[in-house]
Amino acid sequence: MKKPPQPAPRETAFPRRLPLGLHSLVLRIVVVIQCFGVGGRYLFSSMETESDVYGWLYFDCHWSESLAQSIDNAGALMTLVAGGLLCLTGWRMTKPMNESPRDEILRRFDRAAAWWVALWMLLNAAAHMMRAAVFAELSLAEHAVRYAAPIALALFSGARDRAPGGTGHVNDSDTGDLFGGHATKVAPKLDVDPGAFSQPRRTRVAIHVLVVAAAFTFAAHGYKAFECYAPFTDLILLSDMQWTDTGCTQTTAEQLLVVIGIADIVVALALLLIRSRLAAFYMVVWGSVTAASRMTAFGFDAWPETLIRIANGGVPLAILIYWMTIRKPVTPTSSS
Repeated sequence: MKKPPQPAPRETAFPRRLPLGLHSLVLRIVVVIQCFGVGGRYLFSSMETESDVYGWLYFDCHWSESLAQSIDNAGALMTLVAGGLLCLTGWRMTKPMNESPRDEILRRFDRAAAWWVALWMLLNAAAHMMRAAVFAELSLAEHAVRYAAPIALALFSGARDRAPGGTGHVNDSDTGDLFGGHATKVAPKLDVDPGAFSQPRRTRVAIHVLVVAAAFTFAAHGYKAFECYAPFTDLILLSDMQWTDTGCTQTTAEQLLVVIGIADIVVALALLLIRSRLAAFYMVVWGSVTAASRMTAFGFDAWPETLIRIANGGVPLAILIYWMTIRKPVTPTSSS
């Protein structure tokens, strides 16, 4: 008796787009906005000022004023250009990409732009630490999200997602495709769930970098608030005068700061130690409020001060999206 024809082995192609890249899109937007804030703060706005790099070179290292100013302006301009480049490369990377030399060059430019932003923000934090009169020792922690965000973006840009068992891989830079990766191979005889892809090591490292940075930034801000840092008090009082006019006194503002400081330190520990999503959500909301407080206190001319602090809420948002969308790997089953 003739045997019935056997069905061909089932071949399951990897999904064209993995639901794992929204966090990298959010992070890219945060870094770009931060770059525009740098350009506004040091180059274009009515409240234009010099950075701490200028102050360190001119006042501490005794370089000529013109040279220090030129270096400061060049750094801010290159950061602004890097933000524009991240916009363009991000737009291109939303489209299908492969391993062609042109696409690889694009990825390299993307990573280089992110690393430059990280370097300039880190230099500013270090210069602030050397020049600040109060809480100088907290500068690197306080600014951590500003330089950690582009570092994580560069790591995302070099990530690769692999399928279980090494049977195929997704050539995904996470920022190489803002919403996920593109399939380059087909995995035969596998029933593959989109959550079955293990996260590349670079992605995991990038998320750890963001978690540590957000925790350090909130802990540093929390400590300064707990100590009733005078500029924080001014933000509360001026915002009240401009918008709510409740008659908030300095004593009330300082009492609020103590509560805010304790809350910031608690959520920083919760994010770092137990990976609390609730803590991440609090950071998203409160980090955005504190960034916007520069405009509520000083008017819309202070928009660069808000944009340059966008990572205060943007980095926790990227973390929260990652934790809420990532799926644990599942063991693939062979088709019969």
